[in-house]
Amino acid sequence: MKKIIFLFTLLFIFSCSEIVDKPKNLLSKDEMSEVIADFAIYDQSYTVNPTSNLEITSRYVLKKHKITAKDYRDSYKYYISRPNQLDKILKNAKEIILDKDPKLEGYMEKLEKKNPNLPSFVK
Repeated sequence: MKKIIFLFTLLFIFSCSEIVDKPKNLLSKDEMSEVIADFAIYDQSYTVNPTSNLEITSRYVLKKHKITAKDYRDSYKYYISRPNQLDKILKNAKEIILDKDPKLEGYMEKLEKKNPNLPSFVK
């Protein structure tokens, strides 16, 4: 009986090799970086204009990149289950934002000094 339980336990452990299965329409790492950078940029529009509609800006970003919300959500779930890949995606998104506005680098360094506990992709 112990052998049967041990066998089923081993089968269960090895059958669950992936936390999240690869989605059918997985966005590439570069596409994810671009979308995340655009979401970050357009998210700041709310601080400038509190009456702006974030749903419309989200739809605009998705339409701009010709992807669906489901594809983005599924891809994000996939990459979040792989922290090393997500870290690279977020660092690339940060570089995209800094390329668009190099003055942000000084601002980000100032924030890092104020709060040293920021996640690594923000630094």
